[in-house]
Parts: sequence; structure tokens; C-alpha cells
Amino acid sequence: MLAFFNTSWWVVLALVLSGGIYMQASRTKDVEIKQLKFQMSELLKEKALAKKEREELLGKIESQNDPAWIELVLMKELGVVPDGYIKVYFQKPKLKSPCSARER
Repeated sequence: MLAFFNTSWWVVLALVLSGGIYMQASRTKDVEIKQLKFQMSELLKEKALAKKEREELLGKIESQNDPAWIELVLMKELGVVPDGYIKVYFQKPKLKSPCSARER
């Protein structure tokens, strides 16, 4: 058996090197698979958000001929108040600047 290793040492060396190269390639592949799975999960989240936004936009488009929807948009977006309603403004109180408080 020892004579076999003495005459065929290069075969054993080639097998060990091949095994090492295979293990390194396997680790690299595993890292790439993890990265791709993460990217896939992120893309699926983006897809779900885009689908939700699409459904909302389609609902808005479909309801554009509805007078109640038009009134709602005018009230929310433009601040228009229909007849019979009272518009109330809430203003934030103006805070005194720290510099003017020190001057006193």
C-alpha cells in the first residue's frame, strides 16, 4: 500500500486539490443562493405593494364618473366645501423663538 502512495502521490494530491476546489465552489454557490433568495423576497414585497397601488388606482379610475367621488376629491384635494357645510381651519399657535425669550 505504501508503494502505491509512493508511485501515485500525484493522484492523491489531485484528489485533495479537486475536493478543496469543489468545497470552495459549493460555499460560493450557497452564498449566491442566499443573496438571490433575499432579492426575490424583496421583489415579491415590491410586487405586492405595486399590485395594491394598482388596485387603488383602478378603483379611482372606475369611480371617476361617480358624483360622490368627485365631491370627495374636491373636498380632500382642493379644500372645496359643498353648500350647507362649514369649513373650519385649525392653525397651530406660533411659538416664540428661543432668542426672543432670552432677551427678556
